[in-house]
This record gives sequence, structure tokens and C-alpha cells, in this order.
Amino acid sequence: MDAIAQRCVGSRLRLIDTDGHADYYPSFLNSTFADEVFHRAIANIRWRQERIVLYGKSLEVPRLSAWFSRDGHSYTYSNIVHEPQDIPDFVDAVRLQIEDQTGFSFNSVLANLYENGRHSVGWHADNEIELGSAVTIASFSLGAKRKLRMRHRFRRDLRSSVILEHNSLLLMGVPMQDYWLHELPKTKKEVGPRVNFSFRNVIGPST
Repeated sequence: MDAIAQRCVGSRLRLIDTDGHADYYPSFLNSTFADEVFHRAIANIRWRQERIVLYGKSLEVPRLSAWFSRDGHSYTYSNIVHEPQDIPDFVDAVRLQIEDQTGFSFNSVLANLYENGRHSVGWHADNEIELGSAVTIASFSLGAKRKLRMRHRFRRDLRSSVILEHNSLLLMGVPMQDYWLHELPKTKKEVGPRVNFSFRNVIGPST
């Protein structure tokens, strides 16, 4: 059971409203456009298989990724340096619609491809130094449904979760990344590919 009572606020579902906020928007964009972006992302993005060193062993990161920036910003997490690519037109079209509907601006996007249920991301916060001290993340999901779990760093009674559907947006506002962790766990269910675009604003120096 989730410890936070979720509630509807207009067209969105408020998942978290303590120490930041997280709002979930189902059916966020035109469905035909969302379907097109999903298929173009899988076919056209130059996906990379990153590796990390854990306890002295080199392991594949359990997802594929790509990093895009309008301003030439690189991005580093888990000791992986992502050099910027130009944002594809169809991804930038998503960015513009998210900015128009949320009022937030973003100059970069981390794209992830989860090919199956074995692909995942562990507990983390999007709090890298390049993002500054006031972090807003707009996470747009396409493809297979996957469960996202959230837990408070300091209060064990505060947690939440949501099923991220095709064509949905999760907006995580200030100061959520200071107080909350989130994960997309593995699943034994047979699930198809999922694409996620995590829009953010990088304030660090350009490459």
C-alpha cells in the first residue's frame, strides 16, 4: 500500500505533496503524435549501451540511453560522461509541448530505452551538480507500462507509486530531488519496449 493518499487536481494526479511535488498526467499529448514519436525514437535514436564498474566488475547498465542538449551541455552520472547530441526534431517537438503546458523550460533531455522487463533503473535522485539546486524534471513515457516507485529519504512512512502509461507525463517539482528517491524496478512480466524522455535544465558549462 502507498502511504500517501493520491488525489486528482484538475487533469492530473497528485502523487506527492510533501517536500516537493510529483504530478502524473495521463494521455498527455495527441495519441497519434505520441505513437509516432515512440516508433521514431526506437528506430532513429543512436542508443548506447553504457557500462559501470561495481565492486571492481564492469557491468552493463540495464537500459540503453542517449543524451541531447540544445546548448551543448554534457552530463555525468554514475561516473558516466554523456557527450551531447543535437535534439532530434521529433523530441524537440515534445519538449515544446511540455513547456507550453507546464510553464517550465528545459534545455536538455536524457533518453532511456527499456527493451524488456529486465531493464530497469535503481533507487536514485536526479540531483547531479549540473542541474543546480532547484531541479524540475519532466519525465515523458512511451510504450509499455512500467511501475515507478518513490520513497522519502528520511521518513519511512512516506512512499508512493504509479503505473507509467504510454503517452504520460510525470512532473517532479522543487525540492523533490533533495528529499525523495525513485526507481523503475525489474519485472518478471512479459513487457515490450518502453522509451522515456527525462527533460531537465542543465546550468553547467557547455562542452
